[in-house]
Amino acid sequence: MENLKENQKKLKITLIDYELEKEWHSHSLVSELREKIRKFMPSGLYDPQDLEHQVLFRLTTFDPSEIKDELIKEIIEEQFYIVKYRLNKVNYDLEYLFRGLSGKYKDLNVNNRLIICREGDKLIAKNEHCSFIVEFKKIEDDDLISLFTNELHYVHRSRPRGETFGLFFAGDEIPWAIETTEPSIIVKEYKREALLAHGIDPNKAIELTRFYSLPGSPRNAISVMDRLIAKYYKGKGIEALFTTTMPMYSKTKGATIAGGINKVLLVKNLKHFFIPENIAGRICYRHITTMPTDESVVSKIIKTHPNFPTMLVVEVFRLINKPSITPIEALNNGKKVIFIKDEDRNIKIEKEAKFKVDDITQSLANIRQIAKFSYVEYIRDIIYGDKESNKKIRLRIKDDFRGVLLNVTYKHKIDSSGGIKSEIEEIIYNGSNINEALEVIKEKGEFKEENSYEKIRVVYEVQDVEITLDIYPYGAWIEIEGDPKNIWEVAEKLGYSQKDAITKNADELYIEWNKKTGLKELWHVRFGLSEKFENR
Repeated sequence: MENLKENQKKLKITLIDYELEKEWHSHSLVSELREKIRKFMPSGLYDPQDLEHQVLFRLTTFDPSEIKDELIKEIIEEQFYIVKYRLNKVNYDLEYLFRGLSGKYKDLNVNNRLIICREGDKLIAKNEHCSFIVEFKKIEDDDLISLFTNELHYVHRSRPRGETFGLFFAGDEIPWAIETTEPSIIVKEYKREALLAHGIDPNKAIELTRFYSLPGSPRNAISVMDRLIAKYYKGKGIEALFTTTMPMYSKTKGATIAGGINKVLLVKNLKHFFIPENIAGRICYRHITTMPTDESVVSKIIKTHPNFPTMLVVEVFRLINKPSITPIEALNNGKKVIFIKDEDRNIKIEKEAKFKVDDITQSLANIRQIAKFSYVEYIRDIIYGDKESNKKIRLRIKDDFRGVLLNVTYKHKIDSSGGIKSEIEEIIYNGSNINEALEVIKEKGEFKEENSYEKIRVVYEVQDVEITLDIYPYGAWIEIEGDPKNIWEVAEKLGYSQKDAITKNADELYIEWNKKTGLKELWHVRFGLSEKFENR
């Protein structure tokens, strides 16, 4: 607990004035567009709510002055093409899944929706004409989870990295509502920091990531589901549940809020991104929530137009057990909330140039003449790889001679032209518990340990540029990170030119050094290069 308090004191957060109760209405432009979209909706077997969402999101990429009826029809046609393509690949009976749209069935019916209530120890979904027993179950069928989260949910990207729950009518094999979860130990760092600011142990919360109910499902499905999940995790010592909502698109006060998840965890800007994709011979713009790592694709992405008015995205939480510590004082009155700036969302693009060091003493002297010393630390990097996806995860163990910190990071190289290497870096864990860090890596897929390196890092700073001198067992290199213009100015002061820059990573530099020296390659490259370590 003392460690949590110390970490809470170190938080650097931005606070703004915000009251969620005043935000529960669609933006007037969204309401106007929604009415127009409904006039042009096509016939067919699909979820109209899904198509409506895709069209609204896509229209945000235009200047509002450009949005006329013809454009709306064009975007509906484009997004409907994507919806049909996606549903054509579904291996389930669409007539059964979308039966609620026909108005012919009693269990799911868009014209006469049921209400769930508790009668004794049973959940009953009923109206004045009929009733059905409802069962709450944990779901482990990957195909079912994918159906509801990849094919049917409007985000169309699953996040089942935790337990998944469903609501069924008694005797049915397919649920009519599903919700996926994710343990907070593996969520983005800015969310963990917001939890800590509110006094919640960042390792003892659950994010509700995807909720989807079939058309015509009972009205209060999401609030019932959230209450049942809260009861389930309360018994496991979890302190809070949290999830995301977008007031900009709400027609009434959010159902999530009605279920009790109503305290603001954080707010952030709303932006939609669309990527051009060849779908059955036609180029369409598909909504994405995760940025691709291919720079040639990134350059083609379109996003919410700066003139399109947006409202903040809100992450909300509910305490289900007593939090570990008290919230920071500034959050106590309920008027201030944490605002996450775009650059703080733990996905950043690093731009850096690397240069070989032949004389460490002289290099340190050169750096001291132009920059201010920041810190020194010991680092051990352990690299994990997934052969199928060719992705890499780095587990970094840092010791600044006062304590040890661990972080787990995705790193994707997106460009290495002109002597500057550009990488997307996403931090997926920060903490001090090795078991927690390894669990995060395990949750990401079939990643296996490939190799490890250790180094001493000395860090200096000058004119918004970070200069690091990394001393490995097999050599030393300087890295200069910052804006390209500043990188080259600093490099020149240190005696380097653009032709001296290298973009090879630690593994490539080690193998290169190995070939020159004729030594055997080691899995674990440590100071001393001891033969006790297993050879490759």
